[in-house]
Formats: sequence, C-alpha cells, structure tokens
Amino acid sequence: AHKVQVPYFVFDNRLKAFFNHHQEFIASDPSNESKTGDVVVIQKIENMVQKEITHFISETMYKCGDVKDPISGEYVVGSRTRAQMKEIEELYGATGNFDYETAPERGRLAETQDFTDRPVYRKWHEFEKDDPYGIRN
Repeated sequence: AHKVQVPYFVFDNRLKAFFNHHQEFIASDPSNESKTGDVVVIQKIENMVQKEITHFISETMYKCGDVKDPISGEYVVGSRTRAQMKEIEELYGATGNFDYETAPERGRLAETQDFTDRPVYRKWHEFEKDDPYGIRN
C-alpha cells in the first residue's frame, strides 16, 4: 500500500484567490511498480477489503524524473525536450553529458545506497544511535 497525495485548489471568497491544498489516500498497488515520486492515476475501490485502503493505483503516468509532455508526447527536462537537448549537445560538441537512453532504471540501488523508498524525517536532536532516515535540520 502507498500513501498518495492528491493536490487541489480551494477558493477563498474573502481574499479572492485560490490556495493549494492536498488530500492523502492509502492506495494499493496490484502491479507493485510505482515508487516514491511517481505520478499515478488512482481509482476508488467499490468493495473494500480493508478500512484504510480506499483506492488502488490503476496506472503510472510517468516515473519520478521522467516527465512527458501531454501534447507532443516527448520527454522533457525543464523547459526543453530531450531531443532539443541532444541537438544542442551536437551543435556545441558536448561529450560526456547524461545519456537518458543508456541510464539504468531508477530503483536499482534500493536498500543498498538509495533510501528513497523509506520515510524520511527531520532530526531535531542528536541521539547516540544514528538513524539513516533522519535528515539534519
């Protein structure tokens, strides 16, 4: 089961502006492919087996870091597509830049060096036993 945050806007009549809010759902992942940071599509479960799990992940739109432009269908990095970045590299003769086609899939170092699948929190005090998931403030 994954914790999924769904962002939405709430209009404030007094200030005449929209403010960002989010709601959290617990969703099961039948395919077990989604990881922290992925953008997913969730659907409500009609016959709930557990009280906490109310939704399931029906589709992974894109992985964390792999953002796809909905109009052109190309992957983008910042404001440029990957094809545009490759053209610029060829024009200027850049070598040794990050190659998206040959890069290994995200999550291959899980449980060894990559702790993105673990919940992280801010440390406010130093204890004798160090917790690897605590980030210094």
